Amino acid sequence: MNKSNSKKNMPTILILAVAAFVMLLAATIALFLTVEDFSRLFSVSNFTCRGDVYFYDGSTASAAVKNADGMISVDYRNPTSGNFIENLKVNVKYSGYGVGLIRVRVVEEWSQTSGGTKTVMPYTLKMPYTISSPYESSSGNQKKWFDNRDADNFYYFAAPVYSSADTEVSIPLIIGFVADEIDLGVISSSAALNIAVEADAVQVNRYPQFWGINSLPWTNALSAVSEDISG
Repeated sequence: MNKSNSKKNMPTILILAVAAFVMLLAATIALFLTVEDFSRLFSVSNFTCRGDVYFYDGSTASAAVKNADGMISVDYRNPTSGNFIENLKVNVKYSGYGVGLIRVRVVEEWSQTSGGTKTVMPYTLKMPYTISSPYESSSGNQKKWFDNRDADNFYYFAAPVYSSADTEVSIPLIIGFVADEIDLGVISSSAALNIAVEADAVQVNRYPQFWGINSLPWTNALSAVSEDISG
């Protein structure tokens, strides 16, 4: 046997072995990523969640119209306006059989416009919305809204939910507003108020990744116990 030829073949065999290992590792990683992405998208697509905003004065309902910025104009001074803030209603529309967690943020923008230029005002008021079913002082999951605005500006529906209905289920959130609790003295009389409602739902076991929180904010929250909201 030619020893010199044997020594020359050894590096070639080693290179081929390394290349084969790298190709196998790359294929395994690609498969893992594909499965992970598919699983995540499939799970999230099991349900949908959106905010439904309108005004109702007790007899007439008015649709909430978005402006060019995608926000809704709200009148906070004139009780006869169709979009008066005390008539504000916000429902969350939820559908699908997947178990999810829901949270909602109401963004308020105070601004003034002069010479065609809009200036956003630095008002930071905690708006006294009237909530349909506020979370009670007792702990645990409840089909009610937990006001966590002091911490992160969100309302959380305090239970993982699913819907066995074949149509959207409406969950009332905001049913009114206590205008007398706003100190109008700190707000310019020419300031305009626009709001945006952001409803967000996430797969029940993925809230740390998507919401960036380590635990649900209501006391003794149970992420493994879900409620049917269609009944």
